[in-house]
Amino acid sequence: MARFVGNDFSVEINGSDYSSSIAAVTLEMSANAVETSSFGNEYVSRIGGLKDASITLDWHADFASGGIDSVIFPLLGANATVVVKHTSEAVSANNPSYTGVFLVEGYSVEGSVGELSTFSTTWSLAGTAGITRATA
Repeated sequence: MARFVGNDFSVEINGSDYSSSIAAVTLEMSANAVETSSFGNEYVSRIGGLKDASITLDWHADFASGGIDSVIFPLLGANATVVVKHTSEAVSANNPSYTGVFLVEGYSVEGSVGELSTFSTTWSLAGTAGITRATA
């Protein structure tokens, strides 16, 4: 896959596809840089340490009975399995999936006069399994 416009991301939570309710997704993965410098070094040296990940989802607000708020709000403080893909097509070398178990730790309702009502959730990686990247 070459460059593309991100208009077909796929986001599944606990096995259900909620892509049509999501306006933006950010999956951040990082590794701590642990300093290993010692006497005599002229520059700082580092090795990779513990890895971490978080995900932020921006939702189109739907507070009606059975709407997305009624599905996502109960997850606050709980773990959920999230799968993110760049398109809704099958997982492949050109469309990898990223899967992890996340703790839903933030839920914020947002709005401005004359703009679409939204809410945002922040999720931190839970447990030690990390992020799995699949290509098949």
